[in-house]
Amino acid sequence: MTREGEEVATLVMKEKPKGRFRRWFGSNGLLRPYFYLLPHAVFFFMFLVYPIFKGFYISLTEWDIFANSGRFIGLGNYRLLFDPAAIQNVYFWQALRNTLIFVVISVPLLVLVALGLALLLTSRLSGRSVFRTIFFMPTALTVSVVAVIWRWLLNVDHGFVNFLLEKVGIKGVPWLTSQPWAWISITIATVWWTVGWNMILLINGINGVPEEIYEASKIDGANAWQRLLYITLPCLRPVLLFVCITTVIASFNLFGQPQLMTGGGPARSTLPVMMQIYTEAWANYRMGPAGAMSYLTALIMIVFTVFQSKLFAQRADD
Repeated sequence: MTREGEEVATLVMKEKPKGRFRRWFGSNGLLRPYFYLLPHAVFFFMFLVYPIFKGFYISLTEWDIFANSGRFIGLGNYRLLFDPAAIQNVYFWQALRNTLIFVVISVPLLVLVALGLALLLTSRLSGRSVFRTIFFMPTALTVSVVAVIWRWLLNVDHGFVNFLLEKVGIKGVPWLTSQPWAWISITIATVWWTVGWNMILLINGINGVPEEIYEASKIDGANAWQRLLYITLPCLRPVLLFVCITTVIASFNLFGQPQLMTGGGPARSTLPVMMQIYTEAWANYRMGPAGAMSYLTALIMIVFTVFQSKLFAQRADD
């Protein structure tokens, strides 16, 4: 080796990490990837894992919110929810029934309308980018803005919708103060607000279907309806599963629309379970029963999610 080569080798040896500490914590150390994950892990445990266990513990106690402590009572709060004599039983199951009504009404609309828009906006329609932007724009609004817009549109005395109805000779409708109009109003506002997100997911899914499959089906004589039924929808199954699961979870978490549009009325008929949990915890200061309601609702949501996953998996096997 020449003199210059020996100098280069010496420099390389000096730059190479040495010792056990550098092997674990150096720039190429074994623990280096975990350092990048550490900030996320800290916030994950702080804002997700810890609240889950803390909330479950509170649901097993007679929690005093002012003393920030509680007396352990086991499943006492859960028994209240199944005791017909307890007020928590009446209000919780009524609110859960209201939420299920909303889930049954809104989820099919949020999936089917989004699928229809996605199919339309992946066709050869001119101005597709403009329409995508128009349909997606409401998702950027906050729930308070959405509620103000629809309260103004659906006001029984001065609303724009009733104004148009009266122009064609139809009597004004009490959209927000009577049933079934209150649920119809909340559902319309929710679909208008959130359908754009599902639409974008489905557009990406449709664009991911290989064009060769469509071309081969056209050669075989398949029409547009057959291509949709036997190519597009089967290829969209993973995206549809994701859309259905996230839409069901979002519908179970209904809160802002009824709170700001109807106040949970008329006669608590639009009061969802999340609003009941909030009222139980922060208006009645009964944290234990509120925690029990939360975990029972979470269990029901998990059952719904597993059922959807099994249903889609069964269809895939068929």
